[in-house]
Amino acid sequence: PDTDDWDKFLHRYSPYHNIDESQESYPPILVTTSTRDDRVHPAHARKFVKKLWDLGEGKDWPVYYYENIEGGHGGAANAKQSSFMTSLAYDFMFDTLTKNAKSMD
Repeated sequence: PDTDDWDKFLHRYSPYHNIDESQESYPPILVTTSTRDDRVHPAHARKFVKKLWDLGEGKDWPVYYYENIEGGHGGAANAKQSSFMTSLAYDFMFDTLTKNAKSMD
């Protein structure tokens, strides 16, 4: 929207604009996008991941990125791709949770 307070509003909620570079450790994050997303351009995900990688260099900031070259806004073009995206998310969650559980021993 073309309002005077739009930037202020956006920056309060935007993950991209709220990365705290003073943090030595961030929780693991999986960012996924689709090259053919016609609603949210994949450049937004790419910029976010690039910023996390740059600011987190030498720190404990595990960032994972997957870009499907097909699909659309939902990230998958068919059932096979949808299943793959779901398994990717579950695999990420499982790895993250089990690593954190092991570190608590």
